[in-house]
Amino acid sequence: MNFLKTNWGKLAYSKSGNGKEVFLIFHGFGQNHQDMLPFEALIAANSRFIYIDAFFHGRSVWKDSDKSLNKTTWGKILSELMIQEDFSEFHLIGYSMGGKFSLLTFEVFPEKTKSLQLLAPDGIKTGIWYSLTSYPRFLHQSFRRVVFKPTRFFKLMEGLEQFGLVETSLSKFVKNEMKTRSKRAQVYLTWKVFGGLKPHLPVIIKDIRKRKTPITLFVGAYDKMITGENLKRFSSKIPHLQVITLPVGHGQLIEEAVNYLSGKQSDLLE
Repeated sequence: MNFLKTNWGKLAYSKSGNGKEVFLIFHGFGQNHQDMLPFEALIAANSRFIYIDAFFHGRSVWKDSDKSLNKTTWGKILSELMIQEDFSEFHLIGYSMGGKFSLLTFEVFPEKTKSLQLLAPDGIKTGIWYSLTSYPRFLHQSFRRVVFKPTRFFKLMEGLEQFGLVETSLSKFVKNEMKTRSKRAQVYLTWKVFGGLKPHLPVIIKDIRKRKTPITLFVGAYDKMITGENLKRFSSKIPHLQVITLPVGHGQLIEEAVNYLSGKQSDLLE
């Protein structure tokens, strides 16, 4: 494991390969870099993969939970990583919440981004129950109460599911991510520090079109949390964007995307 020590915290990451084509790889909420290791099957001789643990995930540490992460700070952290690992351009791969960080990274460094591979990316348009890390600030105290006294929250979820107001798969996802106090604390701290960090989509779309940055969206045909329909408004504005729909739900998309790319004999550079 490797670490980048910064003024804001410690960023943990794993790396493989020694090539000049650098890929920054971001995992989803509740995961860590190990969940993205299936992409190892696609590494080429000229590639270097850097798997990053998001703050409050894996072994990355954010110093002060009362200070939010913003785009300027994120840019400074990545600039320090580029110096430490000696690269100046990169490709981006992100799953779910990691897709959001890929979009933010492109927004900050459009001139350094060589391609984007986004798997059911958060940050474009997401179902409300999935957006655990994006609730408005005025819900701060309510959300904090859920972390320490979750009984009423779980009863609400069960009632909504019983009356068909919430998909079973969404209810299962939320309950799983909130089932222990440590997991609920992770949700709360991630929301508190990342909650206001949102990609500016008009700027991102404009830069992707202008630079003709290669971009692929992978979506699951049975994904109830981040659907192809929700992404359509974004994808329709980028003529060269490729959408790949795979016959899986949200949780199986990483492996299925790797299988798809392996079947295409792709090294991700096409």
